[in-house]
Amino acid sequence: MRFFFMLRIYLRVLFLTWRVYGFGRVFLTWLFVEPLLRLFTAATLGLDHLFFPGFRAMRVKNPVFIIGHPRSGTTFLHHLLTRTEEAAPFQTWHLFFPALTARVLIKPLVNFLVRKGKTEVMPEETGHKMEINRPDEEEMLFLHNFDTNFITIGMLSFDERDYPELQYHDRQPREARLRSMRFLDGCFRRHLYFTGRKQIIAQTHFSTFRLKTMLEFYPDARFIFVLRNPHQVVPSFLSLLHNSIKFRWGIDAISPELLQRYNEHRFQGMVDLYRYFYELDKNNELPKDRVMVLPYDLLRDDLETAFTRIVEFSGLHVNEEVWRLVRERAAAQKTYRRPHQVKELSEFGLSHDRISREFSFVFKGYGVEDRWE
Repeated sequence: MRFFFMLRIYLRVLFLTWRVYGFGRVFLTWLFVEPLLRLFTAATLGLDHLFFPGFRAMRVKNPVFIIGHPRSGTTFLHHLLTRTEEAAPFQTWHLFFPALTARVLIKPLVNFLVRKGKTEVMPEETGHKMEINRPDEEEMLFLHNFDTNFITIGMLSFDERDYPELQYHDRQPREARLRSMRFLDGCFRRHLYFTGRKQIIAQTHFSTFRLKTMLEFYPDARFIFVLRNPHQVVPSFLSLLHNSIKFRWGIDAISPELLQRYNEHRFQGMVDLYRYFYELDKNNELPKDRVMVLPYDLLRDDLETAFTRIVEFSGLHVNEEVWRLVRERAAAQKTYRRPHQVKELSEFGLSHDRISREFSFVFKGYGVEDRWE
């Protein structure tokens, strides 16, 4: 069943790539490179059972998941929390190659690129700097089985149709949901075996849509939902998406009409993510001892207090070196200036008035001030 699910999604991507870009580099990448990478991952994951059977004995205990919408300070928090001694963060190349067998084969190339200083995957100017040897978001692991919103934001949203099977993961059939979680758990166990560490601290933005499933699968897990004012998130996230698409695939050949539909789909996707969490929270479906709402403003303005609350909530073991880093970051935040440019809302066909209307449940339900200055 998973194979046919992935095949269906892949064929949609291939069709839309042709529709948006025509015959060229982007289409050929999806036609040839993507299937080879998926086959390589499947084969090496299987070989792990032969060459590294010890990973099966590993257990993921007390994982911490950072959720919420991208551009809410989640990456900053992820990088900070994974500095703890027991944490096992995934570097970008680990996310690309979750199989231990694959890592043995790829490691010499990674070492060579690091020595040559050729580590950049995405430049800072896009809004999200990626390097092969730096931690990045574990949500990317779901790209290997085509079960994440990263698929839709990267390509499928250019189409007018909806893809509920890639958004509301909690609404998938139970076996499909648990199959994806078993896949993620297998990646985590491999990584714990690979690193010799004990603690998974994962950044999984879009798994907000699979929160009920994750609560069920990991009964000892803790979840931190970082809540930022939508007036700030919307232009920042759309700017990141446009910059990323421009860098990876090119954006000039895409018609204004198609881009506008893309902007509208992504805006609605943002509303959906906030609303999904809000409804779970207000319907008392989220246990308070396992799901924490962390205001972005507290993270920005009083990092030490925010970090203290996180440690108390999660039970993470934090040494003095990490606390020193927290204090340094808290002082540096007072003079921080973002290195990337955020576009005006009007460039996406949106307005602050519309954000106020569509996200009114956030402003009223969580006491977030409805302002954008």
